[in-house]
Amino acid sequence: MTANKPSFWLAGLAATFTGNGIGRFAYITLMPALIQAKWFSKEEAAQLGVATLIGYLVGPICIQRVIKTISNQILMRFGMVLCSVSYLACSFPHMSFLWFYSWRFLAGFGGAILMVLAAPMILPHVPAPQWGRVAGVIFSGIGLGAALAGWLIPELVNIHIIFAWLAMGITCGVLTLITWKTWGDIAVASTPVNHTAMPAAGYAYADGGISFWRNQSMWYLLIAYAFNAIGFLPHTLFWVDFMVRELGFSLAVGGLSWSLFGIGAALGPLLTGIIGDGCGFRRCLLVCFTLKALGVALPLVTTNLWVLHFSAFLVGMFTPGIVTLISMYALELVGAKQHRGAWSAMTFSFALTQASGGFCMTLLISHTDSYLPLYAISATALVMAIFCIMATHPQPSPQLTQNT
Repeated sequence: MTANKPSFWLAGLAATFTGNGIGRFAYITLMPALIQAKWFSKEEAAQLGVATLIGYLVGPICIQRVIKTISNQILMRFGMVLCSVSYLACSFPHMSFLWFYSWRFLAGFGGAILMVLAAPMILPHVPAPQWGRVAGVIFSGIGLGAALAGWLIPELVNIHIIFAWLAMGITCGVLTLITWKTWGDIAVASTPVNHTAMPAAGYAYADGGISFWRNQSMWYLLIAYAFNAIGFLPHTLFWVDFMVRELGFSLAVGGLSWSLFGIGAALGPLLTGIIGDGCGFRRCLLVCFTLKALGVALPLVTTNLWVLHFSAFLVGMFTPGIVTLISMYALELVGAKQHRGAWSAMTFSFALTQASGGFCMTLLISHTDSYLPLYAISATALVMAIFCIMATHPQPSPQLTQNT
């Protein structure tokens, strides 16, 4: 069977659009509306955001346990269905807090499945020089989903919050149906590209080498990715609520700012993937982490609306953009055969850090009237990530030398 790669890439985009763009990030725009409509208190609404992070933490653990008994395409379909149903289930206004908490948890769980498996399922069918740009297409779905939510949800909330929940669930459901067959096609596609037989400048492969756990650079990369999880939490948990309820902007303005985050998040993976292919993933990561730290720190300097919009765009650009680069840099460090295991471990470390960090930040805001201290913490974490990336040193493996 001939691999229809463009449809594969679009299926990956739909997966990240559903799993993170809508499954997780659409809730950010909904949060202040839910508080103002008295569906939940500030603390309860924040806890629902953390529930998604906990689900995102549990997802990779379960994948490692069932991956040998359940096929990838079934897991991908299951993840997309979970994200779709989670929003539809939350459209019932008089259910208990536990009901909403459970479905937000399942949205995070489904999103983790989609994030862990999408790229490793598709990239083996792509020649090595195109890894960055194809990964960019896949992860741009995160931003497109967030942009749609930021634009559409404030309009729907003006009618009724229920319509916002329903619209997000229906959108995910449609994408699930459209890509249903494609995941099966990917699983039975023609033999993946032999990356070790066609090396590209700047790439190192370790397919036949030691375990990725014994790769020192991988440990630094994993720690940097964990710091990255802390670095983006205030924007991806509280940004719209920060603008609407702390700074006094309207929900429409907050939604616009979140749409700018989404537009940046859609462009980021495409740009960073292409630049990473040409300039090297390590170098590109250093630049991206520096700019992301600047974006997170901007609200500490000024709350001017246009600066806040720029902050949202900048952080949005480098949120999935850095995910793309980290995934590709891990692939460069450990090789295609160990990429899924390494990426799953990194997703788990990222999820563990963001879940615990989100929980701690939720506790902190219950004792303070401002979100600003959170941005100081996150900017510091991103600076630490820069030092970790500086400590990595990719080296070509003996297998690559023999093949060349």
